[in-house]
Amino acid sequence: MGRYYDENYDQLKQKLRHMVSAVQQMIGDTIRALTDDNVALAKEIIQKDEEIDHLEVEIDELVIKLLALQQPMAVDLRFLVTALKVNGDLERMGDQAVNIAQAVLMLHDKPGGQIVDFSLMEDVVQFMVEGCINAFDSADTALAQVICDRDDEVDEMNRSIIHQLAVYAREHPDHADRCISLLLVSRNLERIADLSTNIAEDVVYYIQGRFIKHSGKEQH
Repeated sequence: MGRYYDENYDQLKQKLRHMVSAVQQMIGDTIRALTDDNVALAKEIIQKDEEIDHLEVEIDELVIKLLALQQPMAVDLRFLVTALKVNGDLERMGDQAVNIAQAVLMLHDKPGGQIVDFSLMEDVVQFMVEGCINAFDSADTALAQVICDRDDEVDEMNRSIIHQLAVYAREHPDHADRCISLLLVSRNLERIADLSTNIAEDVVYYIQGRFIKHSGKEQH
């Protein structure tokens, strides 16, 4: 399609890599802040949200320019459509990380010990985030399918944590505020897993030109 397209295409890939790196760091830092009750790190995460928002706008504008001026076809068109959707999902992942960071600040002001254990959920969510991004970068539909298959696991963990917190809040009403903050953490971790699944599904569309649901089955 010419030098102009190639230069803008390369610029888009560079900006996407920057977005991916920034969001991955945010999520990793968020989990460390939660695990270590690190208020300073939580505040840094919240401040970083503006950078992610700016990147999202820049990527959207570049994709729209390429779509409007170059009118790409086939796999190039699917890549640009996928890049647009992945960009939005990455920005929303950043929002979820900020929500968890804000919950860390609230939990710090409401000491009460460990009520639920997020370690397994955190591990699976981090695996899904890294996996969906690697699948997109390497056009790996097999890895994308693996990510889709892990989503139900995180959903079940979220339901289990909600149940544990509901029981604990009934038995310890003076800790209800802490339970609410922990509920927000669980919900936002589950949402990050959902967004990872969205990206994995978009990888299948980009490479194979077919749409799949969260279950990994084709839509007709």
